[in-house]
Amino acid sequence: MNVDPFSSEALEDPYPLYDHLRREQPVTQLAGTDIWLVSRHADVVEAASKPEVFSSNISAVEYRAEGPYPVVLQADPDAIGAVDVLATADPPAHSMQRKLMNRVFVPSRISALEPMIREVVVSTLESAVAAGEMEWMDDLSNPLPVQVISTVLGLPSADGDRLKQWADAGVDLLSGVAPPERLGECWQLMVGFLQYLRERLAAATPGSVTAEIADAVARGDLSEREGVSLMLQLVIAGSESTASLMGSAVHMLASDPRLQDELRAHPERIGVFVEEALRLESPFRGHFRVTREDTVLGGVALPKGARLMLMWGAGNRDPQTYSCPADLDLGREKPKQHLAFGSGIHFCLGAPLARLEAKIAIEELLARASSVELAADEKPRHHPSLFVRRFERLRLQLGSR
Repeated sequence: MNVDPFSSEALEDPYPLYDHLRREQPVTQLAGTDIWLVSRHADVVEAASKPEVFSSNISAVEYRAEGPYPVVLQADPDAIGAVDVLATADPPAHSMQRKLMNRVFVPSRISALEPMIREVVVSTLESAVAAGEMEWMDDLSNPLPVQVISTVLGLPSADGDRLKQWADAGVDLLSGVAPPERLGECWQLMVGFLQYLRERLAAATPGSVTAEIADAVARGDLSEREGVSLMLQLVIAGSESTASLMGSAVHMLASDPRLQDELRAHPERIGVFVEEALRLESPFRGHFRVTREDTVLGGVALPKGARLMLMWGAGNRDPQTYSCPADLDLGREKPKQHLAFGSGIHFCLGAPLARLEAKIAIEELLARASSVELAADEKPRHHPSLFVRRFERLRLQLGSR
């Protein structure tokens, strides 16, 4: 099998490629590059658990090129006034940043958002059910997470469209397939986004996460660049992961009337369904690492400076870890033990919030619509990306009660 993660087939449906890689080439070098794909669950977890060997700093991104091999583009956050934080930071900087964010993202702050989330979801779905149809991504899956993270950070609700545009630009910079003109546009958007965040940090809303970050900057615990970069990462990751999850989960629902019936009859299983949706369709296909030294992973020798992609989506369907890994199983034991939110010290900070938003959206959709079906005249397609797995559009037909 030709190992080409950039092919249109693999971008839309990567799972045949993932199956091949796990079975035949679990740690393999992408031809013509210094990029290595890591696909087995055990190897992904091992690399994620050794930040002293596998750095999370973004140094380069692979891109599809006109020639036979992808090219590696150097990535320098400093060029636009950003720095590596949280998901792209290593200890000791990561440890300090994570300690601060763990104090901020406490369960009480997350649970306090539930009424607002439910209000937005109910309002949107009532109108959609009355109309008998909706474009799930545009109407709810994309705007809801942006509205929630704006509330968390104390950003103006009127800025939602701009925040979504900026978040999309950040994702496309790492997509591996964005055309050159889009890359240039994205870099310019990031410059504007960082300036916006600097202004918001300087005028933080009291009681918001931004105010907590501003206090840390004032104490000298964070530099201004670190504070702004934290805000940037929270907006991008917070909006992308939840939008992707909500799209994938509802696509599964709309494709399976019996699943809808089961979850309506047993709403206590919706939480497990969310975990299975995460496992089967990881919002982030993978994250990058760079070896700090010569090392061995999965029995394969890796030189210092090797660029790895830890493929969460492939590891989440590893038959050595999960029974019937391609099946949605509402009775699966330990359903939260998957890689959709990463692994090790970089486990996703916003996982509880993403789970809450998705759970509420599914609860209310099933409660208000008697049936949920995919629109017959439009096949859902995913946004082309090596980095994320998100539907571009997802049109639904809704039955009223």
